[in-house]
Amino acid sequence: MNADLLKYISFGSLALLVVVLVASTMVGAVWGAPIAHSAVYSSPLFVALWVVMLASALLYIFNTPMRRVASSLFLHLAFAVVLVGAFVTYVAAERGTLALCKDAPPSSMFVTDDGSLAKFPFKVTLEHCAVEYYDDAVSPRNYTARIAVQPPVGDAEQASLSMNNTYDRAGYRFYLSAVDGDCVTLLVSRDSWGTSIAYAGFLLSAAGFVFLFVARNTQKRALMQRLAAVGYPRIKMPSSHWWQIVVSSLFFFVVIGYMGVRRWMDGGLFPVSNGAEVMMFIAWCAFFSVLFFRKSRSLALGAFVFAFICAAVSLLSGVAASGPIQPVLRTPLLPLHVITIVLSYVFIGLLAVNALVSLVLYWRTGDYKRLENTALCGRVMLYYANWLLMAGIFLGAAWANISWGRYWGWDPKEVWALITLFICSFGFHTRSLPFMARPLVFHYFCLVAFLVMLFTFFGVNYLLGGLHSYA
Repeated sequence: MNADLLKYISFGSLALLVVVLVASTMVGAVWGAPIAHSAVYSSPLFVALWVVMLASALLYIFNTPMRRVASSLFLHLAFAVVLVGAFVTYVAAERGTLALCKDAPPSSMFVTDDGSLAKFPFKVTLEHCAVEYYDDAVSPRNYTARIAVQPPVGDAEQASLSMNNTYDRAGYRFYLSAVDGDCVTLLVSRDSWGTSIAYAGFLLSAAGFVFLFVARNTQKRALMQRLAAVGYPRIKMPSSHWWQIVVSSLFFFVVIGYMGVRRWMDGGLFPVSNGAEVMMFIAWCAFFSVLFFRKSRSLALGAFVFAFICAAVSLLSGVAASGPIQPVLRTPLLPLHVITIVLSYVFIGLLAVNALVSLVLYWRTGDYKRLENTALCGRVMLYYANWLLMAGIFLGAAWANISWGRYWGWDPKEVWALITLFICSFGFHTRSLPFMARPLVFHYFCLVAFLVMLFTFFGVNYLLGGLHSYA
């Protein structure tokens, strides 16, 4: 098949997929998540769109010189493995709920997500359940349960469950969802093949990005060499004013860091469990970036303003107030997931700062060479943004699998994180999409990516809701 045709099909289907994902979250917000799942996410046409996108992309890669670029080939194949795992999950996974009460007869059936009944090869009995509370005796700290599993032959086996602590038996995994008096609700999942294949894809993707960062003769390495050769353009600013900004950034970096450590010690969890804390963490990272980019005054000045705005928003939204943490959030995966996602957002924010400063200077001076140099800086930062965003999504998938029995549930925040990842990925394909190689287009693209990220971070919480609305 003609390579150009494959290119149009692959990028066109990816763009269409982004549009469908955006529309599906709107459908879920207006008519409810079940409608979005039945009309879009579970639709054979939606699955077919993924298949077309993946097949055309792989055929395009193998019909062009990109097949010889090891890092690019590795990353695209890893993504293909993830989608294969997702397809296996789609066609073969079993999920449902099991309600148990103390002193009730043993149960060997559970209700699947489609409302039918499925049978275990064993019987399950609830022996004990409890709710652990914080010191206020009102807010739940954890849910716990003890069940007995009786196989057809042999002795019964006891198992303890709690939030983020599951139990496996004969390919079935049990997750404690709720405790109500002497009764519990367990989530049931059976998806060993799909999950294993998807996890293998996650690991391959991580390995691919490591290879991209350390290998020689990669596009990223070439960009960094060009950036080192030309340097980042500076803006004129009195030295006294500039050092005031540097010293202020160092001061805020230390103060916010001290506040974060105190909250960490008091609460026992890294302070990223609500939106205000996350905004303060973004401000802390941005103030550090001012120190890191201190030789690139225009970029560092924009980062300082960005950091100050984030800190102000955090204070206005009540970062000083720290309430009890939901049981499902009490896991080491929370800070790992949030930190990687937030760091990617910081880089996307710096991309926007870089783009806005570059465009303003270009409009004022018409210096196209400066625009080219700042675009080099942006392209390097885009690698870090995408890598961290992908890592954060994968960590979130692992956490979701531990807590809810599925590594992907089409929650609006998940969907918009994926949309952000897809949109950012367009910026790498300068050979396939020549217009993206133009510095002016790239800077406008960075502003669009920033707006999409802002909606992912803020808009989803307030307009679309979902499991991530606590943030």
